[in-house]
Amino acid sequence: MTSAPLNIAETSDNTAANAHRDDGRSAAEFTSPGQEGATSGEEGVRPRKRGAELEEAIRCACVAELAESGYGGLTIESVAARAQTGKASIYRRWPTKQELVLDSLTSMMSGPVMRLADRTYDDTMTTRDALLELLSEVSEFMLGPEGDAMRSMMGESLRDETFTLSFRCDFFDPRKQAVLDILQRGIRRGEVRTTALDDVVPEMIGGLFIHRILLLRQRPTRPELERILDGFIMPAIRA
Repeated sequence: MTSAPLNIAETSDNTAANAHRDDGRSAAEFTSPGQEGATSGEEGVRPRKRGAELEEAIRCACVAELAESGYGGLTIESVAARAQTGKASIYRRWPTKQELVLDSLTSMMSGPVMRLADRTYDDTMTTRDALLELLSEVSEFMLGPEGDAMRSMMGESLRDETFTLSFRCDFFDPRKQAVLDILQRGIRRGEVRTTALDDVVPEMIGGLFIHRILLLRQRPTRPELERILDGFIMPAIRA
């Protein structure tokens, strides 16, 4: 009796699938190095993203998924689909979901929109107007998709010490320093009293944004920001 010829391709495929099942993940999660970031469609294979471009696409997709689904609903599969890459491309760079989320948020918060601690102000701008400009920029940022991502992570930070530390170091501390820099500038200009350079004013402002924007999802209007400055903050710090 003659045996059927061995199908080498089929055997290789079965072996690879079994190997992938052995480590708890399906074969669909993996792509070969030469296919990283490649997708196919009616128009054929799209140009592949590689290196820094692929990593940025993955981070952006992660933030978008956080904003849309929250931390609990975010999956590596959904991030990979949005970034148009394979899950293996993500796992090679970020072994866990938590590492991916933390890195994506850190990258987002250190980007050009939120690099507020590096801001400089024209000599003609008063301390009050510098604070108003800062508050307006933070408000605009937090009401976008990035704010939705931050909101979803606030709940997670209450349950996870790692997230709590990341929030303080990567988000709150740089924003706090941006306010303190404006106050220090105001002291040099004779507009702010020296005893105002403490944690109270930054925490007042931070509490405002957490409550109004992240919790209530309400946009402070510019007149409202001006009333907050003129009625509470400036009287508390004025020289």
